Amino acid sequence: MNKIRATYLGALAVSILMAGGESYAASLKASPAPYATPDKITLVNVSKLMDDAIPQYLWRRLGDADGKPLYTYDADQAGSSTCYNECAAEFAPFTPDAAAKPEGDFAIVARRDGVRQWVYQGKPLYRYSGKDPGGEPVGQRFQLKEDPTWADPASVIYSPKKGWRRASFTPEKSMPMPPDVELTALAVANGFAFVKSSNQMTIYAAPASHKLPREWRPLRASALALPAGDFSVVKRADDGSRQWVYKQEPLYTYDGDLAPGEVAGLLADKEAHVALGYRNYMPAEVTIGHYLRGPLLTTTNGQTLYTQARYQTLYGGTETRTSYGISYNEAKSQGTVGCDGECTDTWKPLLAPADARARGFWEVYVRPDGAKQWSFKGSPLYTYSGDAQPGDVIGNNRHVIVYGGARGEIVYANPGNDPKSPKAQLGKLAMADVEDRARGGARAGGGQANDAAPPAGAQAKEAAQAPAAGAAKDAAPANGAAQADANRNNFHSPGFYWHTVVVVY
Repeated sequence: MNKIRATYLGALAVSILMAGGESYAASLKASPAPYATPDKITLVNVSKLMDDAIPQYLWRRLGDADGKPLYTYDADQAGSSTCYNECAAEFAPFTPDAAAKPEGDFAIVARRDGVRQWVYQGKPLYRYSGKDPGGEPVGQRFQLKEDPTWADPASVIYSPKKGWRRASFTPEKSMPMPPDVELTALAVANGFAFVKSSNQMTIYAAPASHKLPREWRPLRASALALPAGDFSVVKRADDGSRQWVYKQEPLYTYDGDLAPGEVAGLLADKEAHVALGYRNYMPAEVTIGHYLRGPLLTTTNGQTLYTQARYQTLYGGTETRTSYGISYNEAKSQGTVGCDGECTDTWKPLLAPADARARGFWEVYVRPDGAKQWSFKGSPLYTYSGDAQPGDVIGNNRHVIVYGGARGEIVYANPGNDPKSPKAQLGKLAMADVEDRARGGARAGGGQANDAAPPAGAQAKEAAQAPAAGAAKDAAPANGAAQADANRNNFHSPGFYWHTVVVVY
């Protein structure tokens, strides 16, 4: 059975790790695959939250330009909507722009009321007018049995009403493939790639006229194999064996890939590229580069990109492959409030052009000053002023330790400087979502940590002015009195970290 799963990058061969990002980025751009989604339709990884552990990926859903969940209606049939009048007031049809065109599994239909509506794999898409369910189930440590509702888009975890379900992104359902081929989310190849079913190794494609050396293994087709969609079979001239071909390009695996998810073949031959069913959108300002640390999201001139996240106790550490993994809701709950004013002297927002549009894993935030900023998987992106050379990761795992007072005020903040880096400028720090803990929230960041996140860049009610970077602890106002007067929110708050990490895609 064909299936899709999330694949994380394994350790690459030394030759790949030592390479620069330029040739690698060029090989990614060579892929002829269509984009996974049209403009203004996003992809969101649904995760299971774990106590003291990195969130675990469950499945992937569709969202609008702001990541808000899209829904399908069980009563709809074959691209035809049955939701009108009161139903349509509660679940509004998800409408395309006037210039939008059908792409891949995404079609556009005209409803009986004259409204145009997006359709995915035959199911009309809708937005819910009320508050969306949180959409991130919570698992327990050492829980041996998975709850089946976690993987059910129609369960109350995800659905606001019976008969409705969150629209899941399932390209494998409509992609004809040979039985020994699967479609996998391969982040380092920036798309959804084909892999061998038997061992999950990456499949590559190369022009039929290009001869590859022996370390490239043809993807063999059995004697009875039949064409499937864009997959066909050719007879090799050298040994008479049958080989799978995708869109007129023969398919191979590469001996230099030592584990599932590796793409060492991208630098082994300039004519070879990962065989993608769909590619992920990436802004023109961004690329994937390989440096000593491995694959990094960088600007086109090599500046490493960073996200920020509040402190969470996680086993596995900050040097694991996914670094500090946080859920989409957690990323959205903070928005841009963690770095504003003087903070941007040290952490430079990755600005988006005025006409930037969300697509795939990329969204656009509007900062307090009106500037647009790129966001990846819900997290606004920044560069670090202390990174001097392409591929530098000096900003990795830097943090600001914040001690909060009884009413949510910031009474002391230490940016964790060292002599080798610029002095961080904190500016105003907003302790987002602290109200939830006063209401009995279970996790730091619970208040807005649901799919109904506030508009990007929304500030907390009153941000407290932090002391200058590097200020001594005894320089903080006694008992936070001065800060408390400036911030009269009557709720409790824990201290938290403002933590930046390298984006490991």
